[in-house]
Amino acid sequence: MLRLLRTLAVILCASHAAAQTVSPQVVNEIAPEGKLRAAINFGNPVLAQRDATTGEPRGISVDLSRELARRLGVAVEFVLFEAAGKVADAVKAGMWDVAFLAIDPGRANEIAFTAPYVVIEGTYLVSADSPLRSIEDVDR
Repeated sequence: MLRLLRTLAVILCASHAAAQTVSPQVVNEIAPEGKLRAAINFGNPVLAQRDATTGEPRGISVDLSRELARRLGVAVEFVLFEAAGKVADAVKAGMWDVAFLAIDPGRANEIAFTAPYVVIEGTYLVSADSPLRSIEDVDR
């Protein structure tokens, strides 16, 4: 599995000029149904959204899925979800081949995570008169 994840990372990171041919074995491991079933999570609008006019998925998760499918030489099929938890639950039913989720140790029993492709920093917004002034205040 680790070899497969490293191969997946190389496929996505290779430049167009240096893109390599992907072996049929790797294609079969990543897209065993002959198409790449990509889970798209609309729960995080930073990663994916629905087009306001067409309703079609768009965003970085969609773009990465399309590019991975192109490099594998297979079609992409989007499997749409409204929340990350639903994506994680769907792995047990084998509904998708690739997904874009936050690394969660609780999900690591079912999902093999690669290195992050994006880092999203979060913080809190509080009213001016709040006693909370730092992340440490929230942690307490």
